[in-house]
Amino acid sequence: MKIEVMKGLPGFSTRSSSEYEYAGFDIALSDFLASRLDFEKYAHDVPAGEREQRLIDHDADLAIATYTVTDARDEKIDFTAPYLKTYQGVLVGKDNTDINKVADLEDKRVCSAEGSTTDPNAARKKDQLKEALGAEAKIGLRKDYKTCVKELRSGNFEAVWTDKVLLEGFAQTSPYSEDVKLVNGITIENRQFYAIGIREGHEQDCRKINDKLEDFLHESWRETFRNYFPGIAGDQTFEQQYKPTEREFKAYRKQSCGKD
Repeated sequence: MKIEVMKGLPGFSTRSSSEYEYAGFDIALSDFLASRLDFEKYAHDVPAGEREQRLIDHDADLAIATYTVTDARDEKIDFTAPYLKTYQGVLVGKDNTDINKVADLEDKRVCSAEGSTTDPNAARKKDQLKEALGAEAKIGLRKDYKTCVKELRSGNFEAVWTDKVLLEGFAQTSPYSEDVKLVNGITIENRQFYAIGIREGHEQDCRKINDKLEDFLHESWRETFRNYFPGIAGDQTFEQQYKPTEREFKAYRKQSCGKD
């Protein structure tokens, strides 16, 4: 089973000393599914903007890659029910005192990744970008968030904008944690739900994955999250913030796996 992952995302999927070995929340989830559904897996990295096309082209079987469910993506591929949720936020340099609220991003250089839900070229409405960050924010796109954070640390950008849980991964992991911090006063309340992407025409397989995702949420989600996001898990409300509720899981499940 060929599984797409997003490399260079602390907490979700980072490559070890071996070229093809990864560790993180998404990797632990793929291990759980491989064990419960009895398949062998091969993980390979994918840029954010290529996830759908690689599934469509049969270059991958599943995308377990911090993959947000959107209507536009769902027209091309199918999604399972969600396994994680997050709001969006902003990462800045550790010494930055100028950016404390969304309005402070006006005229600032802000980085996001190509092909992500925070990419203004992928947004369904330009107003979403203006409403989120302000019309005057200067958005720059890079191939992935690791590159964004690298350029934030070098001074090429003043902020990185994406899902808070992704930013938390950088903020809690060395060497990034020495230079960056999450802005606590900025929460962009367009909640994102991460699910597994699968090629259309595999509804039965998708439903089997949903069954095991439900098991994962009940049996392993809490411990897995604590292992890979210890900085967030210190907050007693971390499950409320990041774990889909049963109601949310069931609501998305009804619309998942190719269902209209």
